[in-house]
Amino acid sequence: MKPLNSMFRIKFIAIFILLFTTLLVANPAKAIDSTASNKLNIAVIPERGDLDFWHLLKKGAIKAATDDGNIKVLWISPAGYGSFKEQKKKLEWCIQNNVDAVVISPVHGLRMKNSLKRTIRKGIPVIQMVSRISNKIKTGYVHSDNFKGGALAAEYLHKKLNGSGAVVLGMFTKGNSPVNRRIEGFKHQLKESGSKLKVAKAIYVGKQLDKDSSKIRVAMYGNDNPSRKKKINAVIGFNESSSEILLKTLDQLNKRKGMAFVAFNPDPQMISEINQGTISAGIAQDPYEIGRIAVTQAAMAARGQKIPTETTTKVYLVTKDNLLQPKIQEVLGLTERTP
Repeated sequence: MKPLNSMFRIKFIAIFILLFTTLLVANPAKAIDSTASNKLNIAVIPERGDLDFWHLLKKGAIKAATDDGNIKVLWISPAGYGSFKEQKKKLEWCIQNNVDAVVISPVHGLRMKNSLKRTIRKGIPVIQMVSRISNKIKTGYVHSDNFKGGALAAEYLHKKLNGSGAVVLGMFTKGNSPVNRRIEGFKHQLKESGSKLKVAKAIYVGKQLDKDSSKIRVAMYGNDNPSRKKKINAVIGFNESSSEILLKTLDQLNKRKGMAFVAFNPDPQMISEINQGTISAGIAQDPYEIGRIAVTQAAMAARGQKIPTETTTKVYLVTKDNLLQPKIQEVLGLTERTP
């Protein structure tokens, strides 16, 4: 019996050593998997993905991920021209795929409220960027000083038009908080400076040229009748898409000459026109910095760290005179960012 017992013991020890060795080999693999799973998946949902503003913001978001080293940015761009229904679909995808955090620019101040609340209830931290919903919820918010941007536009036009004239305001869509703040800043500055500039018409444009051009015609002429031509001295596009449609329609109407035009978030073509003098000025946000800060804060929130309730970035008046300044070139995306 003793030889049998010895053989049993030898086999038992061999099996134990084999199992122990297997565990030692398996543990490093598990450690690698664990490290990989610690890479945060942060979804970034812009209002739309086809404009230069959002392209620059995406670069900033990717920069934050690169600097951190443990972030994967999921750029989830809604279809269309800024649809809250599309954004809701993207948020639902984020919930179903259990992302670690969401960065979003809500296209509408009220209609996105329930979707954002549902995301937060599922334990996913949310950072709002650029715009936000009207009702306060527990998220971070990263945005430019939109009130200041509106004030800069008013100050510029007051000086250029010697304090009097009629202005048409082109807005994006109802419920868009950044544009609302820009309008507030514009009107406040006119009042503060005692300007006699008057708002002749405020219109919602910025989605589709064929649908919005008729609104612009009425604003410029009154009842869409060229014989009843109004005297409009200036036009402001309060975001990139509204500026784009205003400019195209004014070209069709042959109304650009002699009219002051201010474009918010000027794209490369608009920047070229500022340099040529056919667009008077631009008001530039810093989308790169907004994207960088928003993703950085989203990662902090996902890791349980405290984040600011609100972060405000600067805005800049862009004219032919300051276009070549290094900071302006950097903000507009015309030169690479310095560390």
